[in-house]
Amino acid sequence: MPMPQPKDNEKQNDYMGRCMDFLSKEERTNRPQKQKVAICLNTFNAPKKKTKGHSVEIDFSDKIKEMKEKKAQELAKQEEALKVEEPKVEVKVEPTHNAVTAPAEPVAEAPIVETPKVETPVVEAPKVEAPKVEAPVAEVKIEEKKDEQKS
Repeated sequence: MPMPQPKDNEKQNDYMGRCMDFLSKEERTNRPQKQKVAICLNTFNAPKKKTKGHSVEIDFSDKIKEMKEKKAQELAKQEEALKVEEPKVEVKVEPTHNAVTAPAEPVAEAPIVETPKVETPVVEAPKVEAPKVEAPVAEVKIEEKKDEQKS
């Protein structure tokens, strides 16, 4: 059975009595008193629900889409108005000669001098053998312990 709803112009005390009575008779759950009071108060204070026969559903999705498109067009127009074509400037640079940019004077070619080839003797280093070192070996003694049993 559905929860009772507050009637038009019903006082809170009247509704609370009717609601508490309903929840007390409800056999499905055994709720504590404080929980029943909370349920009834929340139901009374909640906005009144309209029945399906009186409700109207309005779809604004097309209207919203139109508004977004219109706003996008307005923003595009504003951006176009803000765009300023930059003037084209042509700069012609003529070379000038100063201490930094003057062409360098030609340099006379230096004579090519050949150096004599000198042979260097190849000396082989003597081979040295590393001494052999033997690693110490540890001796391990294993002793077996025999358990003596007392008779």
